[in-house]
Amino acid sequence: MTTVDRFLADRRVRYVAVGGFSSAVYYALFAALYLTTRHHLHYLAIPVLANLGCAIATYPLQRRWVFVSKGPVLSGFLKFYVICLWAMLFTYAGLPLLVELAGVPVLLAQAVLIVTAPLVNYQLSKSWAFRR
Repeated sequence: MTTVDRFLADRRVRYVAVGGFSSAVYYALFAALYLTTRHHLHYLAIPVLANLGCAIATYPLQRRWVFVSKGPVLSGFLKFYVICLWAMLFTYAGLPLLVELAGVPVLLAQAVLIVTAPLVNYQLSKSWAFRR
């Protein structure tokens, strides 16, 4: 087994890789929606759309590559999406604090929140959504 194979055999490494991809997908969706709709749509409406799009895009990677789950797809996705909803609630708590109270620009505030949510998501995914 090569060093790369041993490295990729660690689920935590795979989780970080997919988490990085997930964060990039979410932020790209959030930024695109924000920049195209900010004059018509409040910034707190955007996480709903970005969250759902990101969950649909990243669930297959979490299921097949990170957690190698063989359980039912639909119920697995629903559990996974509950965790994604937690991240959205985290965003709903953090964005107004950073934007309204601290005066941080919306896109920068969202970037700060993206960095912190995966720490909790991994534990929830491992112990509940993809439990063996």
